[in-house]
Amino acid sequence: MKKSFFILLLIPFLFSCGRKHEKSKEGNIVKLSILSQVRSLDPRISNEYPSVHVINMLYEGLMRLGPNGEIIPGVAESVSISEDQKTYTFYLRDSMWSNGDPVTAHDFEYAWKKSINPLHARTGAYTFYTIKNASACLEKKVDIGDVGIRAIDDKTLEVELDHPAPYFLSLCASSTYAPIHKRFDLEDPHWANGVNDHFVNNGPFILKRWKKGVEIYLESNPNYWDAQCVKIGGIHIQILPDANTQYLLYQKKELDWVGFPFNSLPIDVIGVLYEKGELQVIDAYGLDWFFVNTEKPPFDNKNFRKAISFAIDRKSIAEHIFQLGEEPAMGILNGELSLQKEPYFEDGNIELAKKHLSLALEEMGTTLEELPQVVICESARFATSPAIQEVQQQLSLALGLHIEIDQADWPVHFNRMSKGDFQFGAMGWNSLIKDPIYMLDTFRHRSSATNMSRWEHPVYQELLKKSDNEIDPEKRKEYMHRAEAVLMEEMVVIPLCFSRLHYLSNKNLKGVYMSSFYEIDFRYAYFE
Repeated sequence: MKKSFFILLLIPFLFSCGRKHEKSKEGNIVKLSILSQVRSLDPRISNEYPSVHVINMLYEGLMRLGPNGEIIPGVAESVSISEDQKTYTFYLRDSMWSNGDPVTAHDFEYAWKKSINPLHARTGAYTFYTIKNASACLEKKVDIGDVGIRAIDDKTLEVELDHPAPYFLSLCASSTYAPIHKRFDLEDPHWANGVNDHFVNNGPFILKRWKKGVEIYLESNPNYWDAQCVKIGGIHIQILPDANTQYLLYQKKELDWVGFPFNSLPIDVIGVLYEKGELQVIDAYGLDWFFVNTEKPPFDNKNFRKAISFAIDRKSIAEHIFQLGEEPAMGILNGELSLQKEPYFEDGNIELAKKHLSLALEEMGTTLEELPQVVICESARFATSPAIQEVQQQLSLALGLHIEIDQADWPVHFNRMSKGDFQFGAMGWNSLIKDPIYMLDTFRHRSSATNMSRWEHPVYQELLKKSDNEIDPEKRKEYMHRAEAVLMEEMVVIPLCFSRLHYLSNKNLKGVYMSSFYEIDFRYAYFE
Protein backbone atom coordinates (compact mmCIF):
# COMPACT_ATOMS: atom_id res chain seq x y z
CA MET A 1 0.00 0.00 0.00
CA LYS A 2 1.37 3.37 -0.95
CA LYS A 3 2.28 5.52 2.05
CA SER A 4 0.51 8.87 2.02
CA PHE A 5 2.39 12.04 2.86
CA PHE A 6 1.41 15.54 3.70
CA ILE A 7 3.86 18.34 3.01
CA LEU A 8 5.02 20.73 5.71
CA LEU A 9 5.62 23.94 3.81
CA LEU A 10 8.53 25.79 5.32
CA ILE A 11 7.81 29.28 4.13
CA PRO A 12 11.08 30.96 3.11
CA PHE A 13 12.19 33.17 5.92
CA LEU A 14 11.80 36.79 4.92
CA PHE A 15 14.52 38.58 6.80
CA SER A 16 15.86 41.84 5.49
CA CYS A 17 19.58 41.76 4.96
CA GLY A 18 19.46 45.11 3.25
CA ARG A 19 21.67 48.17 3.51
CA LYS A 20 20.28 49.62 6.73
CA HIS A 21 23.04 48.12 8.86
CA GLU A 22 25.53 47.65 6.02
CA LYS A 23 29.11 48.46 6.96
CA SER A 24 32.53 47.03 6.27
CA LYS A 25 33.07 43.72 8.05
CA GLU A 26 36.76 44.44 8.44
CA GLY A 27 37.50 45.21 12.10
CA ASN A 28 33.82 44.68 12.93
CA ILE A 29 34.61 41.98 15.49
CA VAL A 30 32.58 40.74 18.48
CA LYS A 31 34.85 40.17 21.50
CA LEU A 32 33.89 37.40 23.93
CA SER A 33 35.50 35.31 26.67
CA ILE A 34 35.02 31.89 28.24
CA LEU A 35 36.36 30.47 31.50
CA SER A 36 37.76 27.14 30.32
CA GLN A 37 39.44 25.86 27.19
CA VAL A 38 37.68 24.18 24.30
CA ARG A 39 38.78 20.56 23.99
CA SER A 40 37.22 19.75 20.62
CA LEU A 41 35.03 21.38 17.98
CA ASP A 42 33.36 18.16 16.88
CA PRO A 43 29.59 18.81 16.71
CA ARG A 44 28.87 15.35 18.12
CA ILE A 45 29.77 16.74 21.56
CA SER A 46 26.42 18.27 22.45
CA ASN A 47 26.60 18.86 26.19
CA GLU A 48 30.23 19.77 26.70
CA TYR A 49 30.45 23.44 27.59
CA PRO A 50 31.84 25.83 26.46
CA SER A 51 32.64 23.87 23.26
CA VAL A 52 28.99 23.72 22.21
CA HIS A 53 28.73 27.53 21.92
CA VAL A 54 31.64 27.71 19.49
CA ILE A 55 30.33 24.68 17.58
CA ASN A 56 27.01 26.47 17.06
CA MET A 57 28.85 29.40 15.50
CA LEU A 58 30.62 27.10 13.03
CA TYR A 59 27.96 24.62 11.92
CA GLU A 60 24.43 24.58 10.61
CA GLY A 61 22.03 21.64 10.60
CA LEU A 62 18.97 20.93 8.53
CA MET A 63 17.12 23.49 10.64
CA ARG A 64 18.39 26.61 12.43
CA LEU A 65 17.24 29.33 14.79
CA GLY A 66 15.66 32.49 13.43
CA PRO A 67 16.49 35.91 14.91
CA ASN A 68 13.78 35.44 17.55
CA GLY A 69 14.49 31.79 18.30
CA GLU A 70 11.94 30.28 15.93
CA ILE A 71 12.87 27.06 14.12
CA ILE A 72 13.38 27.84 10.41
CA PRO A 73 15.00 26.09 7.44
CA GLY A 74 18.77 25.73 7.52
CA VAL A 75 20.53 23.44 5.09
CA ALA A 76 17.13 21.87 4.40
CA GLU A 77 15.02 23.94 2.05
CA SER A 78 11.87 21.99 2.84
CA VAL A 79 10.68 18.81 4.54
CA SER A 80 7.76 16.42 4.10
CA ILE A 81 6.28 14.45 7.01
CA SER A 82 4.40 11.17 6.61
CA GLU A 83 0.80 10.86 7.70
CA ASP A 84 1.80 8.76 10.73
CA GLN A 85 4.34 11.48 11.65
CA LYS A 86 7.18 8.95 11.78
CA THR A 87 9.00 9.57 8.47
CA TYR A 88 10.68 12.90 7.65
CA THR A 89 12.09 13.55 4.18
CA PHE A 90 14.42 16.55 3.97
CA TYR A 91 15.21 18.28 0.67
CA LEU A 92 18.54 20.09 0.86
CA ARG A 93 19.30 23.47 -0.68
CA ASP A 94 22.55 24.24 -2.52
CA SER A 95 25.12 24.88 0.22
CA MET A 96 28.86 24.44 0.62
CA TRP A 97 31.52 23.50 3.10
CA SER A 98 33.95 26.28 3.92
CA ASN A 99 36.40 24.87 1.34
CA GLY A 100 33.80 25.00 -1.45
CA ASP A 101 32.78 21.31 -1.48
CA PRO A 102 29.00 20.72 -1.63
CA VAL A 103 27.21 19.72 1.57
CA THR A 104 25.28 16.54 0.79
CA ALA A 105 22.70 14.28 2.41
CA HIS A 106 25.46 11.67 2.60
CA ASP A 107 27.40 13.98 4.96
CA PHE A 108 24.38 14.12 7.27
CA GLU A 109 23.81 10.36 7.11
CA TYR A 110 27.47 9.68 7.86
CA ALA A 111 27.64 12.16 10.77
CA TRP A 112 24.42 10.99 12.43
CA LYS A 113 25.21 7.30 12.08
CA LYS A 114 28.71 7.75 13.43
CA SER A 115 27.17 9.55 16.42
CA ILE A 116 25.21 6.41 17.36
CA ASN A 117 27.77 3.82 16.33
CA PRO A 118 28.96 2.16 19.58
CA LEU A 119 32.54 2.32 18.27
CA HIS A 120 32.47 6.11 18.01
CA ALA A 121 29.52 7.39 20.10
CA ARG A 122 30.13 10.49 22.18
CA THR A 123 28.09 12.28 24.84
CA GLY A 124 25.70 13.69 22.22
CA ALA A 125 24.45 10.23 21.17
CA TYR A 126 21.38 10.40 23.42
CA THR A 127 19.87 13.20 21.30
CA PHE A 128 19.25 10.64 18.52
CA TYR A 129 17.15 8.22 20.60
CA THR A 130 13.92 9.20 18.87
CA ILE A 131 15.27 7.88 15.52
CA LYS A 132 14.33 4.30 14.62
CA ASN A 133 16.77 1.76 16.13
CA ALA A 134 19.21 4.45 17.35
CA SER A 135 18.98 3.33 20.97
CA ALA A 136 19.14 -0.34 19.99
CA CYS A 137 22.25 0.34 17.90
CA LEU A 138 24.00 2.04 20.82
CA GLU A 139 23.21 -1.03 22.91
CA LYS A 140 24.67 -3.26 20.12
CA LYS A 141 21.32 -4.97 19.57
CA VAL A 142 21.08 -4.02 15.88
CA ASP A 143 23.54 -3.09 13.15
CA ILE A 144 24.16 0.53 12.15
CA GLY A 145 22.54 -0.25 8.79
CA ASP A 146 19.22 -0.86 10.56
CA VAL A 147 19.06 2.72 11.90
CA GLY A 148 16.40 4.89 10.25
CA ILE A 149 18.73 7.36 8.50
CA ARG A 150 19.15 7.14 4.71
CA ALA A 151 20.52 9.47 2.04
CA ILE A 152 18.36 8.81 -1.02
CA ASP A 153 20.60 11.03 -3.14
CA ASP A 154 22.89 14.04 -2.65
CA LYS A 155 19.95 16.35 -1.92
CA THR A 156 17.45 14.07 -0.12
CA LEU A 157 17.66 12.64 3.39
CA GLU A 158 15.00 10.30 4.76
CA VAL A 159 14.69 9.81 8.52
CA GLU A 160 12.42 7.24 10.19
CA LEU A 161 11.48 7.70 13.83
CA ASP A 162 10.59 5.10 16.44
CA HIS A 163 7.49 7.12 17.30
CA PRO A 164 5.89 10.48 16.50
CA ALA A 165 8.00 13.33 17.88
CA PRO A 166 6.51 16.83 17.54
CA TYR A 167 9.86 18.24 18.68
CA PHE A 168 12.00 16.51 16.04
CA LEU A 169 12.59 19.62 13.89
CA SER A 170 13.88 21.41 17.00
CA LEU A 171 16.38 18.58 17.51
CA CYS A 172 17.48 19.07 13.90
CA ALA A 173 18.61 22.59 14.85
CA SER A 174 20.85 21.33 17.68
CA SER A 175 24.62 21.00 17.35
CA THR A 176 24.72 17.18 17.35
CA TYR A 177 22.53 17.09 14.25
CA ALA A 178 25.03 19.14 12.24
CA PRO A 179 26.80 17.46 9.31
CA ILE A 180 30.49 16.63 9.12
CA HIS A 181 32.56 16.28 5.94
CA LYS A 182 32.44 12.53 5.29
CA ARG A 183 35.61 12.22 3.22
CA PHE A 184 37.75 14.33 5.54
CA ASP A 185 36.54 12.50 8.64
CA LEU A 186 37.44 9.15 7.07
CA GLU A 187 40.91 10.46 6.19
CA ASP A 188 41.57 12.19 9.51
CA PRO A 189 39.37 11.28 12.54
CA HIS A 190 41.12 13.95 14.66
CA TRP A 191 40.37 16.87 12.34
CA ALA A 192 38.22 18.66 14.98
CA ASN A 193 41.06 19.15 17.47
CA GLY A 194 42.85 22.05 15.78
CA VAL A 195 43.22 24.26 12.71
CA ASN A 196 44.18 22.06 9.76
CA ASP A 197 43.39 21.40 6.09
CA HIS A 198 40.63 18.95 7.05
CA PHE A 199 38.83 21.33 9.41
CA VAL A 200 35.89 22.51 7.34
CA ASN A 201 32.46 23.63 8.47
CA ASN A 202 29.24 24.91 6.93
CA GLY A 203 27.95 27.61 9.29
CA PRO A 204 28.09 31.43 9.33
CA PHE A 205 31.69 31.58 10.65
CA ILE A 206 34.94 29.75 9.95
CA LEU A 207 37.84 28.86 12.23
CA LYS A 208 40.92 30.99 11.51
CA ARG A 209 43.00 30.70 14.67
CA TRP A 210 42.93 28.44 17.72
CA LYS A 211 45.54 28.66 20.45
CA LYS A 212 44.61 26.02 23.02
CA GLY A 213 43.91 27.58 26.40
CA VAL A 214 44.42 31.10 25.02
CA GLU A 215 42.03 32.16 22.25
CA ILE A 216 39.82 31.20 19.31
CA TYR A 217 39.30 33.49 16.36
CA LEU A 218 36.44 33.07 13.89
CA GLU A 219 35.78 34.99 10.66
CA SER A 220 32.58 35.29 8.65
CA ASN A 221 32.25 32.45 6.16
CA PRO A 222 32.10 33.67 2.53
CA ASN A 223 30.87 30.21 1.43
CA TYR A 224 27.94 30.16 3.86
CA TRP A 225 24.72 29.88 1.83
CA ASP A 226 23.16 32.85 3.68
CA ALA A 227 26.37 34.91 3.96
CA GLN A 228 24.56 38.14 3.05
CA CYS A 229 22.84 38.10 6.45
CA VAL A 230 26.12 37.96 8.41
CA LYS A 231 27.10 41.55 9.19
CA ILE A 232 30.02 41.12 11.58
CA GLY A 233 33.51 40.30 10.36
CA GLY A 234 34.26 37.75 13.04
CA ILE A 235 34.27 36.68 16.68
CA HIS A 236 37.32 36.78 18.97
CA ILE A 237 37.03 34.47 21.99
CA GLN A 238 39.57 34.71 24.80
CA ILE A 239 39.99 31.96 27.40
CA LEU A 240 40.09 33.82 30.72
CA PRO A 241 39.69 31.47 33.73
CA ASP A 242 38.55 34.23 36.09
CA ALA A 243 35.13 35.90 36.04
CA ASN A 244 36.47 39.02 37.77
CA THR A 245 39.00 39.54 34.97
CA GLN A 246 36.25 39.14 32.38
CA TYR A 247 34.07 41.72 34.12
CA LEU A 248 36.98 44.17 34.40
CA LEU A 249 37.68 43.86 30.66
CA TYR A 250 34.01 44.44 29.90
CA GLN A 251 34.09 47.62 31.97
CA LYS A 252 37.11 48.73 29.92
CA LYS A 253 35.10 48.02 26.74
CA GLU A 254 37.52 45.27 25.75
CA LEU A 255 34.74 42.66 25.76
CA ASP A 256 31.30 42.99 24.17
CA TRP A 257 29.51 40.32 26.20
CA VAL A 258 29.98 38.82 29.68
CA GLY A 259 27.78 36.41 31.60
CA PHE A 260 25.59 33.61 30.29
CA PRO A 261 25.46 31.46 28.31
CA PHE A 262 29.25 31.34 28.53
CA ASN A 263 29.57 31.63 32.32
CA SER A 264 28.33 33.53 35.35
CA LEU A 265 29.41 37.00 36.38
CA PRO A 266 31.25 37.37 39.73
CA ILE A 267 28.71 36.73 42.46
CA ASP A 268 29.55 39.95 44.35
CA VAL A 269 28.45 42.15 41.40
CA ILE A 270 25.35 40.24 40.24
CA GLY A 271 22.98 41.57 42.91
CA VAL A 272 24.27 45.14 42.64
CA LEU A 273 23.90 45.22 38.85
CA TYR A 274 20.45 43.64 39.08
CA GLU A 275 19.21 46.23 41.58
CA LYS A 276 20.54 49.02 39.35
CA GLY A 277 18.65 47.59 36.39
CA GLU A 278 21.86 47.22 34.37
CA LEU A 279 21.79 43.42 34.15
CA GLN A 280 19.91 41.62 31.40
CA VAL A 281 18.00 38.69 32.95
CA ILE A 282 15.84 36.00 31.32
CA ASP A 283 14.15 32.86 32.65
CA ALA A 284 15.75 29.58 31.59
CA TYR A 285 14.22 26.20 30.88
CA GLY A 286 16.50 24.56 33.38
CA LEU A 287 17.54 24.36 37.00
CA ASP A 288 20.27 23.57 39.47
CA TRP A 289 19.74 20.12 40.94
CA PHE A 290 21.54 17.30 42.73
CA PHE A 291 22.00 13.93 41.12
CA VAL A 292 21.99 11.21 43.79
CA ASN A 293 23.83 7.99 43.06
CA THR A 294 21.13 5.40 43.70
CA GLU A 295 23.72 2.62 43.54
CA LYS A 296 25.75 3.89 46.49
CA PRO A 297 24.67 3.93 50.15
CA PRO A 298 23.09 5.77 51.78
CA PHE A 299 21.52 7.20 48.60
CA ASP A 300 20.33 3.77 47.52
CA ASN A 301 17.62 4.26 50.16
CA LYS A 302 14.55 6.23 49.02
CA ASN A 303 13.69 7.52 52.48
CA PHE A 304 17.21 8.89 52.90
CA ARG A 305 16.91 10.70 49.56
CA LYS A 306 13.59 12.18 50.67
CA ALA A 307 15.04 13.27 54.01
CA ILE A 308 17.78 15.19 52.19
CA SER A 309 15.34 16.82 49.78
CA PHE A 310 12.71 17.81 52.34
CA ALA A 311 15.32 19.37 54.67
CA ILE A 312 16.56 21.89 52.08
CA ASP A 313 15.09 25.39 52.40
CA ARG A 314 15.04 26.43 48.75
CA LYS A 315 13.08 29.63 49.33
CA SER A 316 15.84 30.97 51.56
CA ILE A 317 18.52 30.02 49.03
CA ALA A 318 16.59 31.66 46.18
CA GLU A 319 16.08 34.90 48.09
CA HIS A 320 19.49 35.27 49.75
CA ILE A 321 21.98 33.46 47.50
CA PHE A 322 20.90 33.52 43.86
CA GLN A 323 19.70 37.16 43.97
CA LEU A 324 17.85 37.28 40.62
CA GLY A 325 14.36 36.23 41.60
CA GLU A 326 14.96 32.52 40.98
CA GLU A 327 12.06 30.23 41.86
CA PRO A 328 12.45 27.28 44.28
CA ALA A 329 12.12 23.98 42.39
CA MET A 330 9.85 21.26 43.77
CA GLY A 331 9.73 19.53 40.39
CA ILE A 332 12.03 19.51 37.36
CA LEU A 333 9.96 21.47 34.80
CA ASN A 334 9.15 25.17 34.73
CA GLY A 335 7.53 27.83 32.58
CA GLU A 336 5.71 26.54 29.51
CA LEU A 337 7.22 23.10 30.11
CA SER A 338 5.57 22.79 33.53
CA LEU A 339 3.15 19.86 33.89
CA GLN A 340 1.74 20.58 37.36
CA LYS A 341 0.86 23.85 39.07
CA GLU A 342 1.28 22.61 42.63
CA PRO A 343 4.73 21.55 43.95
CA TYR A 344 5.35 17.83 44.26
CA PHE A 345 6.59 18.20 47.84
CA GLU A 346 6.82 20.83 50.57
CA ASP A 347 9.94 22.96 50.70
CA GLY A 348 12.03 22.94 53.87
CA ASN A 349 9.81 20.62 55.94
CA ILE A 350 12.26 19.68 58.70
CA GLU A 351 9.79 17.59 60.67
CA LEU A 352 8.99 15.42 57.64
CA ALA A 353 12.70 15.22 56.76
CA LYS A 354 13.52 13.86 60.23
CA LYS A 355 10.73 11.31 59.93
CA HIS A 356 12.15 9.98 56.65
CA LEU A 357 15.69 9.97 58.05
CA SER A 358 14.51 7.85 60.97
CA LEU A 359 12.83 5.42 58.58
CA ALA A 360 15.96 5.29 56.42
CA LEU A 361 18.26 4.53 59.37
CA GLU A 362 15.92 1.76 60.49
CA GLU A 363 15.79 0.24 56.98
CA MET A 364 19.58 0.43 56.61
CA GLY A 365 20.14 -1.04 60.10
CA THR A 366 22.40 1.77 61.24
CA THR A 367 22.46 4.88 63.42
CA LEU A 368 23.14 8.52 62.69
CA GLU A 369 26.49 8.24 64.44
CA GLU A 370 27.50 5.22 62.34
CA LEU A 371 26.37 6.78 59.07
CA PRO A 372 29.36 7.59 56.82
CA GLN A 373 30.12 11.18 55.89
CA VAL A 374 28.07 12.53 53.00
CA VAL A 375 30.13 14.20 50.25
CA ILE A 376 28.64 16.81 47.90
CA CYS A 377 30.57 16.97 44.63
CA GLU A 378 30.43 20.24 42.74
CA SER A 379 32.23 22.15 40.01
CA ALA A 380 34.04 25.41 40.68
CA ARG A 381 31.27 27.79 39.61
CA PHE A 382 31.03 31.23 41.17
CA ALA A 383 27.23 31.45 41.26
CA THR A 384 26.43 28.06 42.78
CA SER A 385 29.21 27.51 45.32
CA PRO A 386 27.57 29.66 48.05
CA ALA A 387 24.31 27.79 47.46
CA ILE A 388 26.07 24.45 47.94
CA GLN A 389 27.62 25.73 51.15
CA GLU A 390 24.18 26.79 52.36
CA VAL A 391 22.79 23.31 51.59
CA GLN A 392 25.70 21.84 53.55
CA GLN A 393 24.82 23.96 56.60
CA GLN A 394 21.08 23.33 56.33
CA LEU A 395 21.51 19.54 56.22
CA SER A 396 23.95 19.60 59.12
CA LEU A 397 21.66 21.70 61.31
CA ALA A 398 18.37 20.03 60.37
CA LEU A 399 19.46 16.39 60.29
CA GLY A 400 22.78 16.27 62.11
CA LEU A 401 24.56 14.90 59.05
CA HIS A 402 28.30 15.25 58.50
CA ILE A 403 28.58 16.93 55.10
CA GLU A 404 31.77 17.54 53.14
CA ILE A 405 32.08 19.50 49.88
CA ASP A 406 34.46 18.19 47.21
CA GLN A 407 35.04 20.85 44.55
CA ALA A 408 36.74 20.20 41.21
CA ASP A 409 37.20 21.92 37.86
CA TRP A 410 34.33 21.34 35.44
CA PRO A 411 35.92 18.60 33.24
CA VAL A 412 36.94 16.58 36.31
CA HIS A 413 33.54 17.08 37.95
CA PHE A 414 31.64 16.08 34.80
CA ASN A 415 33.75 12.96 34.26
CA ARG A 416 33.35 11.63 37.78
CA MET A 417 29.61 12.28 37.70
CA SER A 418 29.31 10.47 34.35
CA LYS A 419 31.25 7.49 35.70
CA GLY A 420 29.18 7.30 38.91
CA ASP A 421 32.16 8.17 41.07
CA PHE A 422 30.12 10.25 43.54
CA GLN A 423 27.36 10.11 46.16
CA PHE A 424 25.58 13.43 45.82
CA GLY A 425 26.51 15.78 42.98
CA ALA A 426 25.47 19.31 42.04
CA MET A 427 24.80 20.06 38.38
CA GLY A 428 23.09 22.68 36.29
CA TRP A 429 20.71 21.12 33.75
CA ASN A 430 18.70 22.62 30.93
CA SER A 431 16.42 21.52 28.15
CA LEU A 432 17.55 21.77 24.52
CA ILE A 433 13.99 21.84 23.17
CA LYS A 434 10.66 23.33 24.12
CA ASP A 435 9.14 20.03 25.19
CA PRO A 436 9.06 18.28 28.62
CA ILE A 437 10.34 15.00 27.15
CA TYR A 438 13.95 16.21 26.99
CA MET A 439 14.29 16.64 30.76
CA LEU A 440 12.28 13.51 31.51
CA ASP A 441 14.34 11.44 29.08
CA THR A 442 17.39 12.01 31.27
CA PHE A 443 16.14 9.24 33.57
CA ARG A 444 14.55 6.83 31.07
CA HIS A 445 17.44 4.36 30.88
CA ARG A 446 20.07 3.62 33.49
CA SER A 447 22.62 3.10 30.70
CA SER A 448 22.20 6.64 29.34
CA ALA A 449 25.32 8.79 29.79
CA THR A 450 23.14 11.64 31.07
CA ASN A 451 21.41 9.52 33.72
CA MET A 452 23.94 10.25 36.44
CA SER A 453 21.56 8.95 39.13
CA ARG A 454 21.97 5.49 37.53
CA TRP A 455 18.27 4.73 38.07
CA GLU A 456 15.48 3.34 35.97
CA HIS A 457 11.94 2.25 36.78
CA PRO A 458 9.51 0.12 34.69
CA VAL A 459 6.49 2.31 35.51
CA TYR A 460 8.40 5.46 34.55
CA GLN A 461 9.58 3.86 31.30
CA GLU A 462 6.07 2.68 30.42
CA LEU A 463 4.61 6.17 30.94
CA LEU A 464 7.25 7.74 28.70
CA LYS A 465 6.67 5.03 26.09
CA LYS A 466 2.95 5.84 26.11
CA SER A 467 3.72 9.54 25.73
CA ASP A 468 5.99 8.69 22.77
CA ASN A 469 3.19 6.99 20.90
CA GLU A 470 0.39 9.40 21.83
CA ILE A 471 -0.54 11.88 19.09
CA ASP A 472 -3.18 13.71 21.15
CA PRO A 473 -1.25 16.60 22.83
CA GLU A 474 -3.28 16.60 26.06
CA LYS A 475 -3.09 12.84 26.58
CA ARG A 476 0.63 12.94 25.82
CA LYS A 477 1.08 15.70 28.38
CA GLU A 478 -0.78 13.68 31.02
CA TYR A 479 1.51 10.68 30.55
CA MET A 480 4.55 12.93 31.01
CA HIS A 481 2.92 14.52 34.07
CA ARG A 482 2.49 11.11 35.68
CA ALA A 483 6.11 10.25 34.83
CA GLU A 484 7.39 13.38 36.57
CA ALA A 485 5.29 12.43 39.62
CA VAL A 486 7.05 9.01 39.71
CA LEU A 487 10.43 10.73 39.47
CA MET A 488 9.63 13.01 42.41
CA GLU A 489 8.19 10.16 44.47
CA GLU A 490 11.39 8.18 43.99
CA MET A 491 13.46 11.37 44.53
CA VAL A 492 16.31 10.19 42.30
CA VAL A 493 17.19 13.79 41.57
CA ILE A 494 16.84 16.58 44.11
CA PRO A 495 15.82 19.88 42.50
CA LEU A 496 17.09 23.13 43.99
CA CYS A 497 16.08 26.28 42.07
CA PHE A 498 15.02 27.08 38.52
CA SER A 499 17.62 29.08 36.65
CA ARG A 500 17.65 32.65 35.44
CA LEU A 501 20.31 33.70 32.95
CA HIS A 502 22.12 37.00 33.35
CA TYR A 503 24.48 38.90 31.07
CA LEU A 504 25.86 42.30 30.12
CA SER A 505 26.36 43.31 26.49
CA ASN A 506 27.72 46.22 24.50
CA LYS A 507 24.80 48.61 23.99
CA ASN A 508 25.79 49.05 20.35
CA LEU A 509 25.77 45.31 19.67
CA LYS A 510 22.37 44.44 18.20
CA GLY A 511 20.71 41.40 16.66
CA VAL A 512 22.14 38.81 19.07
CA TYR A 513 19.65 36.11 20.00
CA MET A 514 19.97 34.77 23.54
CA SER A 515 17.51 32.00 24.43
CA SER A 516 16.04 30.36 27.50
CA PHE A 517 17.77 27.15 26.35
CA TYR A 518 21.30 28.55 26.88
CA GLU A 519 21.68 29.20 23.14
CA ILE A 520 23.31 32.27 21.67
CA ASP A 521 23.37 33.18 17.97
CA PHE A 522 25.54 35.89 16.42
CA ARG A 523 24.41 35.12 12.87
CA TYR A 524 22.26 38.27 12.70
CA ALA A 525 24.44 40.46 14.95
CA TYR A 526 25.62 43.93 13.94
CA PHE A 527 27.09 47.02 15.58
CA GLU A 528 24.83 50.05 15.52
